[in-house]
Amino acid sequence: MAEWWDKGTKIPLADANFQKIIDFYVFNCPCETENGSVAKGTKTYAKVSKRGTTLRAQGWTGGYLNTLRASMKHTSSGHLEYYSFSERTDVAIEADKVMETANLTDSHFEMITFAERSDMNKTSAIFYYVRNAFAHGSFSVLWDNNRKIYYLESAKNGRVKARIRLNENTLLKWIKDFALSPNALRNALKEEAKNNRKRKKGAA
Repeated sequence: MAEWWDKGTKIPLADANFQKIIDFYVFNCPCETENGSVAKGTKTYAKVSKRGTTLRAQGWTGGYLNTLRASMKHTSSGHLEYYSFSERTDVAIEADKVMETANLTDSHFEMITFAERSDMNKTSAIFYYVRNAFAHGSFSVLWDNNRKIYYLESAKNGRVKARIRLNENTLLKWIKDFALSPNALRNALKEEAKNNRKRKKGAA
């Protein structure tokens, strides 16, 4: 099983973008764990970070969570390998399969592989796993063709829960996506889709 991140790489502590990323994903992580049932009136929430606002407080609930996740899949490279697995999955094994089968010339292609959580929705879980990688130091940053790439891993009790590889610009874009109102992001995605259809029609 291949190692995912390299602890020998330098952490760019003085870099402004890195500081912005750490501030958001660690100190202002927007995730909450959920307990109980809405139907029974016992639903409670516990913030992962005591500092930041949460997805729910920002209006990212219900179908808007799918809107946010859809925008998050629009990465800076234009291509993302995205796979979610059952909660008990050892994601290291599945991530290796993705690496072996993806027929891509870019060896650092962006990808998200993660185990779903019973106490979080998928969108929140992705933010949570990115947070864990930074908070626990299980990440590395490297340069390739003038782009900065982040290798992130989250594990618990010897089992890998997430392996994520993203360009720095994608991590920064997610911060901007979160800061928008749900309606504003939904309208932006609709406009983007409309423009894409026009371009395809014009190229035909």
